[in-house]
Amino acid sequence: MTLILEPSLRAVLDLSLDLLIPANPARDIPSAGALGVADFVLRTAQAAPADAAHMAQILQALQALDGPPTPDALRAVEQAMPEAFQTLLRLTYMGYYSRPDMREKVGVASWPVHPKGYDVPRESSALMDALTAPVRARGRIYRDAVVMTGDLS
Repeated sequence: MTLILEPSLRAVLDLSLDLLIPANPARDIPSAGALGVADFVLRTAQAAPADAAHMAQILQALQALDGPPTPDALRAVEQAMPEAFQTLLRLTYMGYYSRPDMREKVGVASWPVHPKGYDVPRESSALMDALTAPVRARGRIYRDAVVMTGDLS
């Protein structure tokens, strides 16, 4: 399924993405629509038939709106077609936050997770004790391995 949009529908999609990830002028962070995330959303959706079908549903719903999209209108679309809306949201987040220029602006390193990786501070001993307490309290739930000796050939 090829998702090709007329300019008016593309503008509605961009405005919808702006509502999902709005701009923050104080930190020089653009909105998703202004950043052109719709290109990523449409291109990525076409690679998976289920995503393409969901995006076709979303585009039909956006096209049926009376006027530009509003938060209430997007909530109504989400309630009417939650799976399709989740696809729109997932692809929007992927397209926005996968950009190195945006990761820097939101305080995450611009390099990919691998091979350099991100600095992850070590959890405190108290937190680790709290997180592992249920596992330790449960006790052992495995069998000892059978140790075989002698010639196994």
